[in-house]
Amino acid sequence: MNRSTKLLTKAATRAFARSSAQSLARNALCALRPAPVHTVSKALSIRAINTSAPLRGNGSIDTDLAHTLSEEIDYEAKQAAEEGVPDFIQAFTNKTGFKIKAAPGESHVVMTKQFGTETITVAFDVSEIMNVEDPIADISVYRENEQGEAVKDAEQNADDVPEDFPIFFTATFAKPGAPVLHMELECEEGEIGIEHMKFLPDEESAISLTMEKDWARKQVYCGPIFGQLSDDLKENIDEFLAERSIDTALTLFMLDYIEYKEQSEYLSWLKKFKRFIDA
Repeated sequence: MNRSTKLLTKAATRAFARSSAQSLARNALCALRPAPVHTVSKALSIRAINTSAPLRGNGSIDTDLAHTLSEEIDYEAKQAAEEGVPDFIQAFTNKTGFKIKAAPGESHVVMTKQFGTETITVAFDVSEIMNVEDPIADISVYRENEQGEAVKDAEQNADDVPEDFPIFFTATFAKPGAPVLHMELECEEGEIGIEHMKFLPDEESAISLTMEKDWARKQVYCGPIFGQLSDDLKENIDEFLAERSIDTALTLFMLDYIEYKEQSEYLSWLKKFKRFIDA
């Protein structure tokens, strides 16, 4: 099963596990994934305000929404308990030496390791999962000819959806007495592309997430266009990255880890939503 199909299957499994009677609340919740919101104009019903009652949220949909949230939480919690912590995380850290730092509630993920005197930091974001293309059904594409007749132009199949989604990430290499090498990278389908190669004065300048540091990084010379370097230099840089575990195995791990953490954050989001509705 390819990765996009896996994402679609997980979403479909949730959908079929729920009762169709929950459809109104599910639309309000957008539980499976965000969808366009269509507003409908309707007459407003004005009621007298009971000033003696405490001011608290008590919308007419709140009870249904709270019930739907509870069922969604129970379902997701059961799935999480059955799956547990996946083995691929420990296997990857054991093999590469990377240590993962990912705080609950935050989408930013940082991995660090030592390579001789170098400190290597790889950073990526769980929100990269939003780059996945929406799965499509098997459809036929038609165009209108000069006579106004519909003519089949192409076929689009669900199998045409890419197996993964692109991830933008950074890799920083710092060692004593040297400028810090900061790379901005993109990976897709196991391939890593180098966007920028910058040299910064210190490690904090390279990895800090503050607006000030981010602005300062953008002012630094971004390095030459990788594709225009000599073949020998490009090959050496590729080998430099591979020796430090910046390779296909890393890209596959990031894909799996993003899916794993996104699911965990989704469950946390549901619980916070439920607390908000119940308050």
